[in-house]
Amino acid sequence: MQETIMKRILITGANGFIGSRLVKKLLDRGHEVGIIVRESSDLRRIDTILDRITVFKGDIRNCDDVSEIVAKFTPDAILHLVTYYAVEHTSSEVNVMMETNVMGTINLLESARVNKVKLFVNTSTCAVYEQKDRALSENDPVSPQNLYALTKLHAEEACKFYALNYGVDGISLRLFPPYGPGDHERRLIPYLIHSFSMNQIPQMTTGEQKWDFVFVDDIIDAYIAVISVYPLKEHYEVINIGTGNPWSVKQMVQIIMHMMNKNIGLSWGALPHRKNEVWFNSADIRKAAALLGWKPVTDIHDGIRMTIEYFTQQRAA
Repeated sequence: MQETIMKRILITGANGFIGSRLVKKLLDRGHEVGIIVRESSDLRRIDTILDRITVFKGDIRNCDDVSEIVAKFTPDAILHLVTYYAVEHTSSEVNVMMETNVMGTINLLESARVNKVKLFVNTSTCAVYEQKDRALSENDPVSPQNLYALTKLHAEEACKFYALNYGVDGISLRLFPPYGPGDHERRLIPYLIHSFSMNQIPQMTTGEQKWDFVFVDDIIDAYIAVISVYPLKEHYEVINIGTGNPWSVKQMVQIIMHMMNKNIGLSWGALPHRKNEVWFNSADIRKAAALLGWKPVTDIHDGIRMTIEYFTQQRAA
């Protein structure tokens, strides 16, 4: 079976929102999992499974760390999820963002080349696209919407270079806005859940933005699908991971309020929009269906319900 081809999986960002759930799914499917984490990393999301994985302490920004780890673990595939994210960066964040998102990716790719790793799966973002008022396909023009997206686009180019020149087969998954249990509490949906649970009025913009929210478990299934269908016909692919069904921020607020049985007056427009506001994003996911056999299965209402239950339980604990 193809699972045996991709038996040993090395993951970066395994202690993050998506990565922690992906590690658990891989273990359940019988994979041998190694992770790269920094000395200062918070491992609470995966503390119950640490005895089932191989933990390497290191920094992907350090080429020697990465070389030693990849050579020691000899993975069949590297799933690269760690990132330094900022919607609007400060000058002090430029170096760490470039070093993490670009140089860190290249360090991993170089070690993959030297150690003959079969597959490199890179995590990118829909923010690399030029904004349109329709579903975006992988052939649409790119025009990074912020510095973070620019660094992710450079990382994609590095993956393509190593695939075409050194035989490190690569896939970049362009994720549309993820949500779900374990999401960072400063992001929109957890912020709304927390505000309503405290009977507080969330500070909102106009709420007219429409975004293609993707449930975290559907995203995880996309990574699993990549491993399962390897090898693809092409040495490098870019694939959208979204739903094709955008929802406005106002609609999300109404759904969450209804599910939490709240009736709180909102001050729409209390916050200004960002200079680089994303007014609309939606994914054309036909390529994911054709190449990976993947499509999202979680209805937005079911996903929001599971997210509310998670954060409610977290506060009660």
